[in-house]
Amino acid sequence: MSETKTIVRRFFDTLCSGDFAAAFAGMTDDATWSVIGTTAVSGTLDKAGMLSKQVPMLASFKEPPVVGVDEIIADGNRAVVLAHCSGVGPTGPYEQKRYAFVLRIRDGLVAEVVEYLDTVAVETAICGNKVVAA
Repeated sequence: MSETKTIVRRFFDTLCSGDFAAAFAGMTDDATWSVIGTTAVSGTLDKAGMLSKQVPMLASFKEPPVVGVDEIIADGNRAVVLAHCSGVGPTGPYEQKRYAFVLRIRDGLVAEVVEYLDTVAVETAICGNKVVAA
């Protein structure tokens, strides 16, 4: 297993255990986490923003989201994590049947995460917006 794959596996194992402080300790001081889309949780956060915004949002879940890693693909200092997730958000069931996270590793730590997800699931389960297909 490549060093990048090992770092990413350890990061996701810690993150999925719910120990966010330990997971974020595995990130560089200038790390960023971006969530795609135009939802209330979309955008790019630095490490302080992750702790002040993401962690409280995750704590608001009625049933914490459980992420399952399906596959890690790594090349050089980059990795893609294919995953799935389910839980119960503050306003309804939350399910991501297909998740993708793209990570960049630097000096043995996670420096960047870009999270690709179903934004309708975010809108309905986290933001409380009813989304109707056109």
